[in-house]
Amino acid sequence: MNPPGPGAWQRTSPVAIVFFVGKSAKWVYDRYGMFGQVVAAIGVTAFLLRNPQYTVLAVLTALLTVALVGGLQYWFFRFRIEDDRILIRQGVVNRAAVDLPFDRIQGINVNRRPIERILGLVTVVLDTPGSISAEGQLPTVDPEIAEQLLAKVAEHQADGPEGGAGTARDLDAAERDRTPDEAEGPATGARGDAERARGEVLQELASRDLFRMGLVSRGFVLYGLLLLVVARQVDVATDAALGAFGAVRDALGSLGALAAAVAVAALALGLLVVVVAARVASAFVRHHGYTLWREGRSYRSRAGLFTRKEAVVRIRKVQQLDVYQGAVYRIFGRHRLALPPIGGSLDADDDDDERTRETVDVDTLGVPWADSALVERIRSGVFRGEGERLAALPDDEAFTRVSRLYIRAAALRFLFVGVPAGIFLLFILSYMVAASWRGEDVDRSVLFMHQLQGWGAASAIWAALSVVLAAPVGWLRWRATAYMHDDDGLSCRTGLIGYSVEAFLFRKAQGVTVTQSPLQRRHGLATLEVETACGSVTVPYIEHALVCALRDLIVYKVESSRRRWY
Repeated sequence: MNPPGPGAWQRTSPVAIVFFVGKSAKWVYDRYGMFGQVVAAIGVTAFLLRNPQYTVLAVLTALLTVALVGGLQYWFFRFRIEDDRILIRQGVVNRAAVDLPFDRIQGINVNRRPIERILGLVTVVLDTPGSISAEGQLPTVDPEIAEQLLAKVAEHQADGPEGGAGTARDLDAAERDRTPDEAEGPATGARGDAERARGEVLQELASRDLFRMGLVSRGFVLYGLLLLVVARQVDVATDAALGAFGAVRDALGSLGALAAAVAVAALALGLLVVVVAARVASAFVRHHGYTLWREGRSYRSRAGLFTRKEAVVRIRKVQQLDVYQGAVYRIFGRHRLALPPIGGSLDADDDDDERTRETVDVDTLGVPWADSALVERIRSGVFRGEGERLAALPDDEAFTRVSRLYIRAAALRFLFVGVPAGIFLLFILSYMVAASWRGEDVDRSVLFMHQLQGWGAASAIWAALSVVLAAPVGWLRWRATAYMHDDDGLSCRTGLIGYSVEAFLFRKAQGVTVTQSPLQRRHGLATLEVETACGSVTVPYIEHALVCALRDLIVYKVESSRRRWY
């Protein structure tokens, strides 16, 4: 079947409804995060506990809503391939028009999910320089459309000017060809070709590493709530739990206070063991067989127990280096890394071999369990001769803390945000507890008044506790917030108990903003915010003169660099 000619509006496959449903769910997750999920889950659960007869209706309503949203998004999605560009129209209430000239498209990624492989379809992802996410996606289309786009983009980029000798393209290509091993002394002959083809393994995770990762992973509270909700909703589990607790209560009645406390602690420990086991199992499923290696000018990773996932990023497309170390990570002396790139490329010299050309770039390559030596090795490989003095490890002594006035700002922010959020969450929790009471002899009005009284007392305690904690929280924020820079780039460290480090090169900056609050203006301070193609790096409460100097240096590096930023 020949694809429609230029100028014809087309629809994707009806299977794209699944894609749009997933896209909507991801939007909700990204917008509201973990806190929103917990609040929404608790609120819905509380309602269903209080009104169990609506459980089936709620499930059917949710399924119909998801299907309706996906169907509408599919119906209003159109795309048209012109001679020099592709046009995409999408949106139900807020209509969006995407116009992508072929000579501005930097990467075309062709993805195939399991259902697409079965049906012989593909998803085409279109990337252009200068944005965090893909500008356009064509979900579940015929492979001929992907081939048509690839041919048109390659044709337009081949006709476009690339510059003569000595341009940034030539300099960057020459610099890309040098790997750290070649800088020390390039291998020659068949041995060097074999080493480059095989790649250099940087890390392989053992079983004990996966177990430790399960211990430090997030989600303990959410898993505990999930277990309680499942046990509360299922009648069989509820009866079994009530019977067990009744037997424990009878046994505790004949025991002393110490024995009763030990029994209660044992029950709590049992729940904790179940949650920990679930998190460890999740780590084994996601990261089993994790291997990280370097192939020429790319980093590649592979992991997964049931589904093997392989990710690859080209080093020159990495926009910044993100390093995280939580409190438990520090106990094990490990870090978590992320290498967010700018997207794919159709440049002929961007690929090392045929295998690399068949693998598309991912949004971010993650290293979930890295020691200090691996962090430094990746930092050196990503910056490749630039930013040699940039710090990537959170405990590096090169970091300089920001002004102590940041303690006041962080404490006030904790009060203005933490107190209302905590009070709202306490209300949801109290409502959930009240809704869990069953029985015809329960007076709902009296129960509601008890709920309000308990919520008011808990809110007052939380507000008073927040006032006491504001100063320590502000001090911890100030202690974690630091920065350092050299002539090529900047690193910023933030956090509360855990630490996050973001490092980037000045020439990769997309925008620089200098802001001042009234408090900052009074004390000659300012906040520097630098936008990259994959996020932003913010350094608060440093001297205004230094901020202006850094801003001018960043602008100069961007304008004078002969290397491409992507």
